[in-house]
Amino acid sequence: MRQGLRELQTRHSLIGDVRGRGLFIGVELVRDREALEPADVEAAQVVEHMKERGVLLSIDGPVHNVIKIKPPLVFSRTNAEFLISALDHVLRDNFPAGQEN
Repeated sequence: MRQGLRELQTRHSLIGDVRGRGLFIGVELVRDREALEPADVEAAQVVEHMKERGVLLSIDGPVHNVIKIKPPLVFSRTNAEFLISALDHVLRDNFPAGQEN
């Protein structure tokens, strides 16, 4: 799943970092990768849009810009592919390249 999220990072500048262990993964959102300006408002919007698609996520981090992914143990490869696809659509449809700020 981290590999798929890292592939999204290459397509969406809003994703600043992907980190974690096992199925506990954090996706840090930033408005500017060089300045590392936290994208806290955008993170909340992404979580809401994902909820509309049936994917429950939460926000964490000291500045509330890290999307926390912590699926149940029964989470399958198909579930992971659905999550990655849904996140790709949410980012593409709501934060087009160059308009993520």
